[in-house]
This record gives sequence, structure tokens and C-alpha cells, in this order.
Amino acid sequence: MDVIYKYIVAHHVDHTNVNKTAQNVYLSMAAFCLFFKKYTKMIFAYFINHYMIHQDQHLLLQGKSVSESCYKIGFKNLSYFNKCFKRIVGESFSDFKNKYSFPI
Repeated sequence: MDVIYKYIVAHHVDHTNVNKTAQNVYLSMAAFCLFFKKYTKMIFAYFINHYMIHQDQHLLLQGKSVSESCYKIGFKNLSYFNKCFKRIVGESFSDFKNKYSFPI
């Protein structure tokens, strides 16, 4: 899992896909999917979205705009990003940012 996680960290902005990741660890796509789901309890695409949204939360708290952080972490569509953020975090990004931003 360490090799897989390092690969995801290094390539998530380039839209890491399951085929390339499986090839990187010398597994067939089917074997990789079974292995990945066994250890993470989620499918690869959900894991990638969770990872990217987690990265975005850090950027939002550093004062980045929503669109800037969205594109920086690898999302190409702001609407899809909004949907993923709300599903994963449980609140909109503006609610999240207002909740956790502190005045300087």
C-alpha cells in the first residue's frame, strides 16, 4: 500500500487512473482493484476523490480561493468538485471555509 499511496501523491494532479496505478505495482487491473478495496474499504475512484478533497481543505484553510484550490489539486470541473466536496465533507466549501477560517 505504501508504494500505491506514494504513486497517488505524486500523480493525483495528473489524474491518476486505476490502469496506470495497477501497472506501477505490477498487478492486473482486476487484482489491483481487489487488493485496493480489501485494504482501503473503498474503490479506487472514491479514494482518489477523498484524497483530493482532503488536499483541497488544506488549501482553503491557507486562504486559497475555491476555484484556485479546485484546479490546483487536479479537478478539471468546478461543478463536479462542488458535488464531491459536499458529499465527502458534508458541507459546502463556503460553509467549511467560514467555519474554520480565523480572522488575522
